Amino acid sequence: MKIIYRYLLKELIQPFLFGVFAFTSIFVGTDVLISLAKMMSKYGVPLLTTIKLFFLSLPQIVVWTFPMSMLLATLLSFGRLSGDSEITALKAGGISFIRLVTPVLIVGLLVSGLSIYFSNNLVPASMNIYEDTVWKLKHGKARPKTQKNLRISPVDNKTKKLDYVLTADKFDGNTQTLKGVTWQDYDNGNLVMIIQAKRAEWLEEKWIFMDGIIYTITQDGQVPQTRFNKFNMTENLNRTPEQISRNQKEPEEMTISELREHIDLMEEEGRNVNSLKVSYYQRYAIPFACFIFALLGAPLGLKPNRSGSSIGLGLSIIVIFIYYTIMTVGGSLGEAGTIPAWLGAWMQNIIFTIVGISLLYKASR
Repeated sequence: MKIIYRYLLKELIQPFLFGVFAFTSIFVGTDVLISLAKMMSKYGVPLLTTIKLFFLSLPQIVVWTFPMSMLLATLLSFGRLSGDSEITALKAGGISFIRLVTPVLIVGLLVSGLSIYFSNNLVPASMNIYEDTVWKLKHGKARPKTQKNLRISPVDNKTKKLDYVLTADKFDGNTQTLKGVTWQDYDNGNLVMIIQAKRAEWLEEKWIFMDGIIYTITQDGQVPQTRFNKFNMTENLNRTPEQISRNQKEPEEMTISELREHIDLMEEEGRNVNSLKVSYYQRYAIPFACFIFALLGAPLGLKPNRSGSSIGLGLSIIVIFIYYTIMTVGGSLGEAGTIPAWLGAWMQNIIFTIVGISLLYKASR
């Protein structure tokens, strides 16, 4: 690695770490600590449990602060170099501004990848444990993995008509059992069979209906009945207990692949999944802002009058406010279906990328 690149990276790392600490402290002080203090006073949460909840809330906050910190670090480092005329000296030595920005953009891309990794692994795991712990504190027992009045009604991809309807009085995620089960099977939109069973159990990777009756509806209107003790539903019901219990999770508690699978299942049932799709695309859009802010921050930090730390911090707050305002508007439009969900999630990135490239072009001339 060339000396100038090592020098630039050294200038970048310190303000980046400062930004992570500073922005994390703001989120913690204005949200996390207040919530934990309320829980301590209301539910008598032990100190060790409070500390555990504190650390469990950090991964989500750190993912939020990475883009902000990248912007602050780029503004401060290039502002300092510009204010001390080092950028001018480097240009005089034959080093173009594009070459100076390249290592910063690479770092921004690497931080974006790290953010996606955190968002897909650490955040869902910590959020699950956090929600389970809070539920136990509030209700005095573990969070139930049950769902009452379950209904699944996917649409056949070929005919675009109702495929089947599964209803159950209760789903128990702990025992992987459905109780009070009714199955209605459709062929090209026409009801052809009804199965009623007292329960259904997940055994050897398949659903087994127990103690029930099969009603076969013939073309002449007759409904012969067949009783059974066990009936294998392998070819009919393709939902695993994990897929069924996932309905109770928030998007933040799912990995990216789990959220994608959940969206597909909800779409099969004809449900509105715009909100889930926006959350899915934001899993990539928000981390990618690290790269975009590096692209934007480098030319913004060139002005000598912006070289001060306080000016750089203030400018970064303004840019971040505009970014998240556009993200909120875009997300709302995506959830409402006014624009595609992917565009609603990526709108702020598209706008800031265009602005960043324009500023970079002007700065390199």
